[in-house]
Amino acid sequence: MTFQNNLYFIDNISRGEEGVLYRIHLNAGHIIYQAHFPGEPITPGVCLLQMGVELLSDAVGCELELDTIKNVKFKNVLHPEGQTVEVHVHHLVQNEDKTKAQIEFATGDQPVAKMSLTCRKTVK
Repeated sequence: MTFQNNLYFIDNISRGEEGVLYRIHLNAGHIIYQAHFPGEPITPGVCLLQMGVELLSDAVGCELELDTIKNVKFKNVLHPEGQTVEVHVHHLVQNEDKTKAQIEFATGDQPVAKMSLTCRKTVK
């Protein structure tokens, strides 16, 4: 299951020497928020991980799947309503079969999550 164009939507992409910066917004009406948690919706950490993999895939231009999580820190709760989320994909290291990157989520000046992921190309 992919979350892009379902749980979240990309509003802007800025590519540069320091990596790729995505500005996204969340779909507050998504079914996930009905269960997590009714009346006080927050984005589950596992969804942030999947979003990180999807945006890393976009950054490198090929479909990836999660291989290893080196570390992940959830620093603040991410509510879905009315805010732009910035996702910075940086410190990219690629070889033939694996891609490593750091991915940081933030809203304004509030850090939300930071993760170091290793992904491999999806085999079809």
